Amino acid sequence: MRARQAAIALFGLGFSAFLFREGLALDRAPYEQSALWRAIQVASLGGAALGTLAAASLWLKRGWQRVLLLPLAVFIWRIAYFPLMVFSGHVASIGEWLQALLGLPIWIYGVFLCAIATLHGLAAFASAQLLRPWRPLVLVALPLFLGVACAVSFSKGEDLRWSPDRFQSLEAPVPAPVAPHQNPYLPRLLAPGYASHQRVMLVAAGLTYETIPPSPWARTVMSVLEALFRETPHGSTADRVLEHYRAYASAHPLIGCRSFDTCPVIVAPAPGAPQEAP
Repeated sequence: MRARQAAIALFGLGFSAFLFREGLALDRAPYEQSALWRAIQVASLGGAALGTLAAASLWLKRGWQRVLLLPLAVFIWRIAYFPLMVFSGHVASIGEWLQALLGLPIWIYGVFLCAIATLHGLAAFASAQLLRPWRPLVLVALPLFLGVACAVSFSKGEDLRWSPDRFQSLEAPVPAPVAPHQNPYLPRLLAPGYASHQRVMLVAAGLTYETIPPSPWARTVMSVLEALFRETPHGSTADRVLEHYRAYASAHPLIGCRSFDTCPVIVAPAPGAPQEAP
C-alpha cells in the first residue's frame, strides 16, 4: 500500500514539474492557442487521472466501486472543467501579484497549469466519497459543489455536449488590452432574461472580479473579460470559455511586467468609461 502511495506521489511531483516547465515555455513564446489548449487538456485530464488512481488505491476496495469510479471521474471532470479553469487563472493572478511584490520572476502559465492539475486531482479524489458510506460533511459539501459546477458549466442548452472546450484554434479576433471600468456581473443579478442557474454564474464571476489583484496580466484578463461580457451578457458557457482564451491572448504581451508603468504595452481606456480631460 505504501509503495503504491509513494509511486503515485512521485508521479504527481514529476507531472507537476513537467507542467511547470511547459507553462514557462508558454510564458516565453508568442501566444499560440493550440499550444495553450493542449496544455490545459493534459493538465486537467492528467490531474483527474491521478486523483482517480489515488482514490482507487486508498479508499475503494470493492470491484464495483472501482468500476463505477471511472464514469464518475469523467462526469466530475466535465462539470468541473470551466469552473476550475477560471479558479486556476485566479490562482495564477495572485501568484503574479505576489511574485511582483517579492521581486521574484513572473510565472503565469506554470502556476496556472499546476493549479488546474491539482484542483482536478482533488475533485476526482473527493468524488470517490460518493461510492463510500456517506459522512455528514460529504452530504453537505458534494451536493453544493455539484450544483454550482453544473450551473456554471451548463448555462444554456447548447452546453449539453461531451466536450467543455472545443477551441483548439482561436478564430475570433483578439481584443486590444483595456483598463477596467466596473464590475459588470453583480449589477445584472436583478436584470431580466436570466434563469436561476445563470444567476449562479453571475455571482461566481462577480465575486471573482472583485478579488482579482491589480497586477498587469491579471487585471488585463479581467478587463478584457469585462468588455467581452458587455458585448454578450446572455452568452453560453462555451461563449465564456472562448472569451477567456481571447482575454489570455490579449494579456499575453504583459506577462513578465511588474507594473503598468514599466510595461511597454498600451492599455486603452475601458469601452464606455468616462474619458479623463487632457
